[in-house]
Amino acid sequence: MPPTRLQKTKRERTAINVDIKKEICKYMLANTDIKYADVTLFFNTKYKLDIDRSTITKIWQNREKWLTALSNSNIFCCHSVQFPELDKALQIWTSQAVAAGLPLTNTILQQKELELAQMLNISED
Repeated sequence: MPPTRLQKTKRERTAINVDIKKEICKYMLANTDIKYADVTLFFNTKYKLDIDRSTITKIWQNREKWLTALSNSNIFCCHSVQFPELDKALQIWTSQAVAAGLPLTNTILQQKELELAQMLNISED
């Protein structure tokens, strides 16, 4: 009869928003000699999270991404955009439209995106 092995319990995924990831990076920059395990303990206690040391390591390895990311407590990950110049142009137009009090719908945003893409010589492919 083979020996019985203890089954590892699967850890439930914990979503960490961009603001916390940015704070982790800033904390580690301020405390250069701190261990990952200590950082894990600190943030698990502070935010009542259940993250692993390896998660802190991955956040630290991507610190440039997290330190430059826009703060928004509803964002949990950052994806790179395919056309950064189009994204920037649409952000500028959107902020101007909101300031002018214009209504924004998905249809309006899609039409404006197509317009801006044509101006920037970006094809739909």
